[in-house]
Amino acid sequence: MIGATLGGVLALTLAAPTFALEMPGEPSEVTAPVARAATTSFTPDLQTEIHIADESRPSDFVSSPDGATGYVVSDESNEFVFIDMASRTVSQRIELPATGAEYIRLTADGSRAYIALTQGTTTTGIGVIDLVAGTLIETFTEVPPMIEEIAISRDAQTVTAVDLDGILVRLDAHTGAELARVELPGVNYHSLQLINGDTQLLTGRGDQVLTLDASTLAQLDSATIAGLSSIGTLRADGTDERVYFADSSGSRLGVFNPATGETVSSVAVGSPMHEVIGYDELDRAFGNVPYWDLLMAADFTTGVRSESFRRTPTAPFSINKNPVTGEILSANGGWSNAEKGSTVTIVNTPSVTDPADATITDPDELVRFETEAVGIKRGNGGGIIWQNSPDGETWTDIEDAVDEQFEIVATAEARELQYRVRWRDDFWGQSGASAAARIVAPAPAITFDGPLADGTVGTAYPDTVITATGYADLSWAVADPAADAAAAAGAGAAADTAGLPAGMAVDPATGTLRGTPTATGTYTFTVSVTDAFGTDARDYTLTVGAGTTGPIHPTDPTGPTGPTGPKDPADPADPADPADPADPNAPIDTAGELPAAVDTAGAPGTLSETGAGSPLMIAAAALGAIVLGAAGVLVARRRAA
Repeated sequence: MIGATLGGVLALTLAAPTFALEMPGEPSEVTAPVARAATTSFTPDLQTEIHIADESRPSDFVSSPDGATGYVVSDESNEFVFIDMASRTVSQRIELPATGAEYIRLTADGSRAYIALTQGTTTTGIGVIDLVAGTLIETFTEVPPMIEEIAISRDAQTVTAVDLDGILVRLDAHTGAELARVELPGVNYHSLQLINGDTQLLTGRGDQVLTLDASTLAQLDSATIAGLSSIGTLRADGTDERVYFADSSGSRLGVFNPATGETVSSVAVGSPMHEVIGYDELDRAFGNVPYWDLLMAADFTTGVRSESFRRTPTAPFSINKNPVTGEILSANGGWSNAEKGSTVTIVNTPSVTDPADATITDPDELVRFETEAVGIKRGNGGGIIWQNSPDGETWTDIEDAVDEQFEIVATAEARELQYRVRWRDDFWGQSGASAAARIVAPAPAITFDGPLADGTVGTAYPDTVITATGYADLSWAVADPAADAAAAAGAGAAADTAGLPAGMAVDPATGTLRGTPTATGTYTFTVSVTDAFGTDARDYTLTVGAGTTGPIHPTDPTGPTGPTGPKDPADPADPADPADPADPNAPIDTAGELPAAVDTAGAPGTLSETGAGSPLMIAAAALGAIVLGAAGVLVARRRAA
């Protein structure tokens, strides 16, 4: 009867603030469909619900320090549940010696967990769980009867617990032996927070925050937070100078500085704000609102609440965060409308994936960019929108491009732009943009490596195709036609120049090199190939020789020297013996000229004066010599006779 009476009074007390603030609703951007292409869609992927046990009324859900494992206890389940945070599934269960449990608190190294074991509304002990072995290793039974919060020292040597009536005890974390105990004045204590290197302890009731010596539990100071009805939880994030508070009988979330007692921020959010977690880097706090089945946010930068929220399946009974990912964790114990909860929730932090480049094979093809939006809710300024940019610096929103997919025709203009998705979420108060993507077209590529065969002046060059890959509208060209013109103007002269040889060309439709070169030389020229997606170019070298049928352009010849007259064959000493190849008396010819001792200036019949002898004259002289020789032989024979 006493419990029922207290429960009714508490329910009325908690329900009263409901009339002070209006519950937020879904914005029109969420409830009304957005005009968009039929082939695109938006899935916000705000959160994941994990089933623990039917009507188990999960009471707490926390994360390991490394963010890899979650731990859950429930008011009406005798299990300690392990959650694989990557797969978001239950991975292990440990049986507890109680009908339920609350308030999971971990050692700094994540090796042990301390929980308040319960039987109905009564605490029966503090259970100690070895999280590495996955076993319950100890139960401390000498504890306050209605524990509301537990704090573990960072050295994992002590456990401090406070109950609703202000009984505060400090225990040895290994044996459970009591190290200190005090009874604080008044009732309705819900919070504990160690600060200043675990030398001081914060707790509170009503609108008062007490600062205690963490070892002796003696009171050191107190501060008043104006406007609060009942301090719920106290949590620090990155610094002890910013301690977050929730009003468990009112509407406010806020921040105060224990060193000065100053209230830094205070924002009316929901009714009531049961617990709180803070994000120093966001200047924002989040709390669970059991009567509204909502998780809500206070924006301390603007001093107002966010109208965007996250809805849980049943009343959220606790709120924590993953210290690695920043995800919000909620145990949905059920409280409002008499429904018992069965799940816990992981609220995703906002992000988008980077869209990939879109590859096309045809001009004006329809391309599609895609992103995956996570934890982003439309409305209240939230959502995603695609942007384009000509330079990657200046970005412009694309009208109505508000889905996770964006389609565009790949015109020449569209191919010059970059694309990305911009996002914002009002619940988290965060915004950002993805990396940029492009429309990628398969640029043409010349595949003929060469080398080119040599050509011959006056001879048709064999057809040679400069092969290339690319779109169907490929066209070829010589990149430097001015050089070709210069080469053509110099036809008939030797060349070593840029451009095609005179008389040759590249067929613009087929890439075939053909023609009949008209001048010798070594030619270097550049062939380019172009299609709808771009241009490629390559240099080639072609050598053209003189051959035998084309015009010859010899250099001026050196005239042959005339022979000296014949020597008397009867003189053995003149000329030199032909068997002796070396004539020590002849001068050394180092310039390719005749010996200086030979005088040909006035010698009759030399080639330098007369040119080559006529073949008919030579034949007649030879015939005359033969006749004279024969006659001489006959005369000699007659004389001998």
